[in-house]
Order: sequence, then structure tokens, then C-alpha cells
Amino acid sequence: MVFKSYYNSPVGILQIISDGEGIVKISLVSEADYGISDVHTEEAVRQLKEYFAGKRTEFDLPLKITGTPFQKRVYNALLKVPYGSTVSYKDLTIMAGNHRGFQATGQAVHRNQLMIVGPCHRVISNDGSIGGYTPDINIKKQLLKLEGGWKMDYNEQV
Repeated sequence: MVFKSYYNSPVGILQIISDGEGIVKISLVSEADYGISDVHTEEAVRQLKEYFAGKRTEFDLPLKITGTPFQKRVYNALLKVPYGSTVSYKDLTIMAGNHRGFQATGQAVHRNQLMIVGPCHRVISNDGSIGGYTPDINIKKQLLKLEGGWKMDYNEQV
């Protein structure tokens, strides 16, 4: 069975999906629809509210990480990137146990199913620039600003 909760966060409506054993997806949606919540989705909403209120720097949720073996290594490495810091694609690739394949790491980050909790917003380009972000670069800037992990120059606005 699939369980859903929604949270109208400062970056938009987040849909949290559980399979009854753990969180399988957190994503931005245009509107909330009907869904039956469970203990995992309700706890995720509670922790996300604390995160956006500046009261939580780590998530403690049962996550169901899916993907290829390489993608799973990237996602597990991503979970180790601390609040308020950033890591390059190159460094994340090395953290995942590889010394090449930066593009594959970028593709894995792009396919991340656990928005915010799996902090792909903390991954920046190898040259130190902010890089891209799915679904929106302004959301990445907002999340990094919230965490204090990105020093925006005077031309950048959230």
C-alpha cells in the first residue's frame, strides 16, 4: 500500500510517500491530492517543519533508497553531507567509492527521490559555483541560505 502526506513548505508543496516500511519519495508537487498518511509520512512532515523552522539539522527517518548499486552508494554518501556544508560532484563521487564517473554522480543526484532529506541541494559544481538543481535553482539557493551553506554574491537573489 502507498501512503501519502503533504506539507505546504516554504519552497512549495512537498508530497511525502511511504510504502508502510519507510519513506520512498519526497518531491515537490503543484497541488495536494487525496492520500492516506501513515506514521512515517506524518513523522517526515513533523521533521520537515522543524527543518524549515531552523530547529532540525539532521533527519531521523526510515528511508527506502532505490536505484542501481552505484546510485545507492551516491545517495548513501549524500546522506553524510552535513547540514550547512556543500560538496562537489567530484568529492561526492569519491565519497561513494569511485574516483571517476562525475557525470554518473550528477545523473544520480538529478534522479534523487528524497528531496531535502537526501540533501542534493548541498551538491555544487566542481568549480565552486552553485550548479543546477531539479526542480528549480531558486529552491536550491533558498535551502542553502536556510542552512547557511552558500554565500550568495550581491547579484544573486532568492
